[in-house]
Amino acid sequence: MKYVLFLMISVLPMLQFAQSTVLQSAEEETVADSRVLVIPFHPTRYYFSDCDKSIAAESRLKMPHVRRSFMYGFDYATESRFEKRYEPMNLLQMKDSVDVDYFQAFYDNVTYAYETPTRLKSKVEKKFFQKVRGKFEQIGQKEETPVTNDNESYINISSHEEKYMALNWKDNAYLSDLVTTYDPNYIVTINQFEIKTDYNKCIDRELGNYTRRIRVHYNVFTPEGRLLTGDVLTARYNSTTDDINKIIQDNFGMLAEYIMKALPKS
Repeated sequence: MKYVLFLMISVLPMLQFAQSTVLQSAEEETVADSRVLVIPFHPTRYYFSDCDKSIAAESRLKMPHVRRSFMYGFDYATESRFEKRYEPMNLLQMKDSVDVDYFQAFYDNVTYAYETPTRLKSKVEKKFFQKVRGKFEQIGQKEETPVTNDNESYINISSHEEKYMALNWKDNAYLSDLVTTYDPNYIVTINQFEIKTDYNKCIDRELGNYTRRIRVHYNVFTPEGRLLTGDVLTARYNSTTDDINKIIQDNFGMLAEYIMKALPKS
């Protein structure tokens, strides 16, 4: 009972985050008929961080709950962003017994391996986010003193990223049942989540002011399991920000925006 109560308390900020205007588009978009099933990263196997201790202390969380907060936070970010163009179904948030069974069985029916991003396979260089980033900056007017260009959050896809953590379907019977149950037009899997400190680029060592990078590995599949997109995104932000809600709010919406743009337009 105590654990359930904690989850309700810890997830509440994520619910507030999902409704934040920071994630809202400046222009209303038409909700399409396409259904997108979103499945999160595994909170222990494919989560890597060197800063959970400081984030937990600042956010008043126990360390094991930091990764779950990031998992829920990214799930709510995808739902908030995707629902402007698609009908999202987030398997993590579904609570019926059938949904819970599918979610618990998911990680046993897939495998993970480092593979070449689809952008390199197709030899199409994707340059990103000046326009979208500007949109978020206009919407999210900050009352605090603005940070310099060196420290602000932004997203990029580095050309030197030659590998990403890819998901592969191990059991076609499970995939077939999943598709029959939820009838998605696309499946988005968040395969791996990383948050690391770049100690080589210290802004102010005395204050612990470093640059951190959030890296998200993802895939987009058709219902038949055909791979459409696979890549890794990087968000950079100022590491003096150890409040977990602020980290989520400042970065996850932009990351989810890019993943949404990797989906085919209906």
